[in-house]
Order: sequence, then structure tokens, then C-alpha cells
Amino acid sequence: MGATYIGNFMDKELIFDIFDRVNRYLVRSDLPVRFLYLGKLEVGPGYLINIPVGDTHVKGYPLEAVIEALYARLLQELNKDETFPMRRIFGLTTFPLVSRNRYFHMYDKFLGFQQEILGMKIMVLSMKPFESNNRELMVERIFKGVLHELGHSFDLDHCTGECVMNPPATLREWDERPPAYCPSCMRKLQGAVSAEIVLKKGRGR
Repeated sequence: MGATYIGNFMDKELIFDIFDRVNRYLVRSDLPVRFLYLGKLEVGPGYLINIPVGDTHVKGYPLEAVIEALYARLLQELNKDETFPMRRIFGLTTFPLVSRNRYFHMYDKFLGFQQEILGMKIMVLSMKPFESNNRELMVERIFKGVLHELGHSFDLDHCTGECVMNPPATLREWDERPPAYCPSCMRKLQGAVSAEIVLKKGRGR
């Protein structure tokens, strides 16, 4: 799976720490999937739009434009090596995400989005709602967000247990969530990953 970020974030080590933590969790969980860092994804400043929030405005990325940019980046990787099985890409953004649909308040929407295009999964998550002066807390918040979207990309539904697949109503709730899948969601994820691998091997015969 490809991993990248979009925006003017200066702490690149934080990005590395997040995806490294996810990869180490996947290893411990015997899940044969990994994130490969692809570098920063350049999106022109013209993509940013002003969003009214109360009496002020903030800058944000249109979700649809970000998904298109991530899809194009994934196609670049596939064109480099068609035998390399990269069918997913995850993008972290430093700005809030907005949609052509009715705008949701960026501080009430903690989790990201994932979309399938021609069999490829595009995942995106804004880091903005997870910001904290406590670096470790911020890393853990985003780490759990990445696991949540990764689960959706393997068709996991929302969960009601102590699990990253249980969406929060508040940031405090998210902080209280354990940084892991519950046993039930883990079994479903392991089954989905195994089934996808078997399917790919069958196609390669």
C-alpha cells in the first residue's frame, strides 16, 4: 500500500512515525500488508478553498480533488512496475477536507474517507482534527484513524466495541479508544486480507 501526505506540514518525522507504527502493528498482528512511503504528494495551492466556520474562514481541500490526485499517484506506481501489487494508497492531509455534499464541521468529523476506483482503494484522512501540543497523543490519534480507514478498505463495518472501528462522537471518546482492532474485527480483517491474497494468486495462474 502506498503512503503519502498533502500540505505544508513541516514535521515529516511525525508522518514516518505514524506509518511505521501502523506497519509494526500489522507485523505483530500477522497481517501481510504494509505501507510503503512514496514521499509528499504535491497538490497546487489553487486546490485550497476558503470555508466559512463561524465568524471566520479556514482553508481546506476539496475531498474529490484529493481523491483524484491520490488515484493518479497510485497509477504512476502501477505504471512503473505492473507486477508490484500496490492496489491501495493512503493520503494524510494537513488541511481539513470538504466535499461537494453539505459541509460537515471539521472538528466534528474525525475520521477519513475511502473510495474504490476500478478495483483500487483510495484512503484519505485529515490530520487537522487530531492536532495536539502533545506529539505522542497526536501520533496515536492519527494512528487509530489510519487503522480505521484501512479496516474500511477491507470492507470492515463500524463496530460498537472497544475498537478503532467504533467511530467517536467526540475527540475525548477517540482518545479513550484502544489503539487496536477488537478480536472480532481483527478476525474479519485477517479473513479479508487472506481472501484477497488467494484471489490475486488465482488471477496470476
